[in-house]
Amino acid sequence: MVSFDLRTGKWSDLIMGSVENWSMSPDYKYFYYTTAGEEPETLRLRVADHKVERVGSLKQLRRAGDWVDFGTQISVTADGSTVFTRDIGTQEIYALTVKWP
Repeated sequence: MVSFDLRTGKWSDLIMGSVENWSMSPDYKYFYYTTAGEEPETLRLRVADHKVERVGSLKQLRRAGDWVDFGTQISVTADGSTVFTRDIGTQEIYALTVKWP
């Protein structure tokens, strides 16, 4: 991800590495994003000063991917909490009959 400074006319790198999926905070002060790989995590970039902060690990979360790029869906609530779509599998019980002795 890069940024363009209108005053100087120059581009600068904001995030090094790959971004799997992203979302802006409701107040547009932060850019939240997820990474892929062996140690997936959620990070956020403060727009004002480009400081990157680690939000948390996604290693133990069974994440559901989207249908376009199979990245982790991420949303941000009004209080800054992150929300993900969790994969709980495709097998569900629609009917159950129990025989009691």
